[in-house]
Order: sequence, then structure tokens, then C-alpha cells
Amino acid sequence: MKIAKSTPFEGKPIITMPSVYGACTGKEIICRIPVIGKRPIKITATGLPETLKLANGIITGIIANDCQFKVQITAENELGKAAKEIEFKIHEDTMLLTPLMGFTSWNAFGSAVSQQKMEDTAETILEKGIADYGYRYVNIDSGWQKEYGGEFDAIMPNEKFPDMQGYCEKMHAAGLKCGIYSTPMLKAWGCPEELPFIPGCTRGEPNILYTCNNDGIGMERLEENNVRQWEKWGFDYLKYDWAPCDPVNADYMKKALLKANREIAFCVTVDADMCYQRYWKKYCCSWRRNRDSVDKWYNLKNYLCPSDGCRIEWWKEAVSQGHFYDLDMLEIGAMTWNEGKSRLTENEAIFAYTLRAFFLSPIQLSCAIDKLTDFEFDLITNEEIIAMNQDSLADYPDLHSKDEAEEILAYRRQLENGDTVFAIFNTSEEEKTQVLDLEEFTAVRDLWTKTDLVPEKEFKCTVEPHCVMVLRASR
Repeated sequence: MKIAKSTPFEGKPIITMPSVYGACTGKEIICRIPVIGKRPIKITATGLPETLKLANGIITGIIANDCQFKVQITAENELGKAAKEIEFKIHEDTMLLTPLMGFTSWNAFGSAVSQQKMEDTAETILEKGIADYGYRYVNIDSGWQKEYGGEFDAIMPNEKFPDMQGYCEKMHAAGLKCGIYSTPMLKAWGCPEELPFIPGCTRGEPNILYTCNNDGIGMERLEENNVRQWEKWGFDYLKYDWAPCDPVNADYMKKALLKANREIAFCVTVDADMCYQRYWKKYCCSWRRNRDSVDKWYNLKNYLCPSDGCRIEWWKEAVSQGHFYDLDMLEIGAMTWNEGKSRLTENEAIFAYTLRAFFLSPIQLSCAIDKLTDFEFDLITNEEIIAMNQDSLADYPDLHSKDEAEEILAYRRQLENGDTVFAIFNTSEEEKTQVLDLEEFTAVRDLWTKTDLVPEKEFKCTVEPHCVMVLRASR
């Protein structure tokens, strides 16, 4: 399927920021305003409290008390002007009210990740205009660790990360945010080949109440030690990884994060069982219960037709604004596992990105950003698809219809302005047609091709194999 071209540095300004932004009371705010359009663009804001300032397109400062307020953002270039009202919600533990967008290192670099590779990646994200579509987190996965030590008796970085604090300061100066990885297990997954093991956030004798994976979970709790270290370095996000995930070990870390003097968003992975969904949906920005992403069709199909029976739509009651089911990092592009060339077809790559965007998952690129093909760049920078993912209503999809063989599945969800979006996935090996009744709508738009269509009572959606059609319908 052909998709629309992206032009981040052409045309009138378009503000791609979602209509809602969350931050924690009394903790530093770093809010980059993403805008596409011809440069230079002048960005202004009205309605900011006195303790916040806008400079170089980045809002910074601290709000001392719980509050909500609206800010009018204006972006102007020589071709025109755009304006958007953003509601700021400032409360304790209020972060990522829409799904995280950014980069994570694992598929791109594996355990060979380094500070230089992360800084180079961030620079490319900025230079290519990818950050102007809302990608703002640059997350280090496993492979940064070495051994305990330092001021807080916490996990210290290996030699590939000579200046963690300097790294975070550099990201923040560009309006980006920084993520880090850890685990409650005694040994973390993702150990670099030059080290015998890398530690997690517990130590000592294994606690027989918990998993035996990677030597188990230790009796000595060091969550607060590590959070104090991450806070001093300047990290904004934690991927916390073990299996099976349990709310007890999650809560040790969550309580330590809440004590920090900076906001640190919390993602639980890799096996967050649905039986604990009341915890995940209250205390986690996102959580995973799925296979690690890999650029193979069987893995993509498993999200919709799961071998373990845990259907993606079953998470509907758990997902809400600020709390999202994570489909893991995006499996497109040149990665360390695929010899530098994606093994997905273009249709399958569209399928993969749509899964994240439509089902309100975090969208985390994890490939060599400097080697993106033109198609891959267009895929990850479609502002209309991204707006669907970043919609502040956070309405999780329902299964609208399917065929008996579950080869074509149509889902629907609502958007904050009252529009309805449909995603029709074709998991079969041949072209399929699904009929939708769209007579009640006055306008229909194909979001991947950015074309307007005529609504009909029997609207025929013809979808290529291993692909998906996304429609936005308005009344």
C-alpha cells in the first residue's frame, strides 16, 4: 500500500502536541512544543503561570501546587500561523497522559549500547524533524550497567557511559527526556558480552517468594538507592523488567520513584498479568504482557490472534488517560538483529505501526535512525496517524466485526472531538474486503494515504494482505 509523504520542514505550521499535558506537582517540567512546517517558526504561549517560561520552543519551570490551566500555543512562519489550546494538568504522579513517543535502544544496539550512540541518535531525531512529530523520549535499555558503588551505593554505569549526568543535561537542553532500564532481579537481562553479569535493584540471598529467573529477587532492597542515583543524573523514565511481574516488587519501586524530587515515569514489563490490572492501571504509565518485538510476521499477527488467548481488546478496562498497554518497541528499520535491513514487507510495517497508534500503545522507535528508508520515515511521521495515538480521550478500541476465520478484524474507537476511527486489519495471505456502514457520517478520511472518501451505507474497505486500512469518520 502506498502511504502519504511526510514533509516536516515544508508548509504552514502544524502543532503536533496533544491537547493535554501532565506533570507532577513541585517537580521540574520540561515540555518541548513539537511543530512541523517551514523554518524558521516562532512559537509563543499565552496563559503560562509565572513560574513557567517558554524559550526556544521549550516550556520549563516548576508548579508548586496541584492545578489545571490552559495555555494557548501559537506557531508562525512566513506561510501562516497555527494555534492550539493545551490543557496542563499538574498533580502528584501525573505523567504521560498520552502514550510515550520516542526511541529505545534495545533492538537498535542490543547490549552494545553506548552514550555516544544514544547522543548521536538524539541528534539525528532532532535534525530529521522526527522530534517535531512528538518523539521526545530517548531511552537507554539494558547494557549500561556494571556494578554497585558510588555516592548512593547504586548501580554504576560501565565504561561506555562516561557521563550519565552530562548525557541527561544534553537531552534536556534540547527538550528531550531520558529513560533508563533496570529490574528487581539479582541479574539483569541484556548483559554485555564483556561482563559476567549486570546487577538489578536487589541484592543478597534470593527471596523464595519470587521468581527464580536470573537468580531470583534478592532480600536486600536497593530501589531507593538506585532512584536517588537516577534522580541525580536526571532520568525521566524507568523501564522495569522481570517475569512474572508482580505488584509487590513493582510497588517497592513505585514508592521509591514517588519520593524522588523529579518526575520519573514508570513502565512495567515484560509479563504484567491481567489479574493484577487494578495495580497496573493505577500506578504504571504503561505495562507489557507480550512477546519481545521482532521483525517477523508471526509476531505481529500474534498481537491480534494470540497463541495464548490473551486478546488485545481485553485490556479496555485497564487503559485510561496516563495508563497504557505497551506493545513493545517498534519492529521496523535496520536493527542489530536483522543485519541492517528490516525483514518486514512495507505492508507489514504499516500493520506494525498501526497496532501501536490505534491501540494507544507507546510508540518507541528502535532502529538505526540514520538509516531509515524514505518509506520508513514517512511511516513514522504521519501526523494524522500520530494524532490518533495521542488523542486525549484515550478511548481504547472495541472489536467492531470479524470474519469467522479471524483473517479480517475491524476495530473502532472514539476521539476527543467526537470523530470515530476504524482500523481494518487483514491477517490473511490474500486481499480481503470488509463492508462498513458509514452512512451516518458526513466525511471519511483514509489516514495513511491522507485522502478524503465518500461515506456510504455499504462502504467497501479493500485491504491488501498483511496490511491495514485506517479511516477517520466525522458527523
